[in-house]
Amino acid sequence: LHAWGVEVYVGNRAKMRYSSVENRSTNTYNLNTKRATVAEDGFMERVNGNLGSCTTMLYPCSILRGDRSRTDMLGIAVAGADQNQDTGSKVIHIGKDTSSTIISKSISKDGWIATYRGIVDIKTSATGATNATECDALLMDDQSISTTIPHIHVGNGSAIVAHEASAGKVDETMLFYLQSRGLEEAQAMTMIVNGFISPVVKKLPLEYAWELNRLI
Repeated sequence: LHAWGVEVYVGNRAKMRYSSVENRSTNTYNLNTKRATVAEDGFMERVNGNLGSCTTMLYPCSILRGDRSRTDMLGIAVAGADQNQDTGSKVIHIGKDTSSTIISKSISKDGWIATYRGIVDIKTSATGATNATECDALLMDDQSISTTIPHIHVGNGSAIVAHEASAGKVDETMLFYLQSRGLEEAQAMTMIVNGFISPVVKKLPLEYAWELNRLI
């Protein structure tokens, strides 16, 4: 069992980026708690990569307490054989004119499960709040499972919320096109997967990005 906590405080007009790539052995239950409180005009950015472990339950949270505070949350989860990746993001809007962006990418293979489970809670006090959530899932075979479970609560009439989710298999036409240009099937598949995860990887520090690409 791996259970730990990370707490971040972002002060007035401060900026914070928290990057994490986790690849734990497949006999591990990975249960994490990560939370940030963001003060006035502060900005909190999270970039997460989750691989390994038999079960992962991880829902990083940003509490936008100050006026005009912001958060960006980007995550990639990979569920392979004997793995259940249950991940997502939580954002609580309290201050005025706060904004949040959530981008979640998941890859499921060998018949296993990737779940996005998120909460966006816009309080009555958070007038002018905005949120955009995007969840994309890539299924590598006919047996794998992807589930999206968003919970959105809006407590005032001035907030703007957008949610988009997509799930699909690797495009056979794209795979055929790349192979017709001389690539082996494995090379073509690698290019497609790298393109799918690139919004997350390009936000990581170089050594983290290299490690995440190598693991995937």
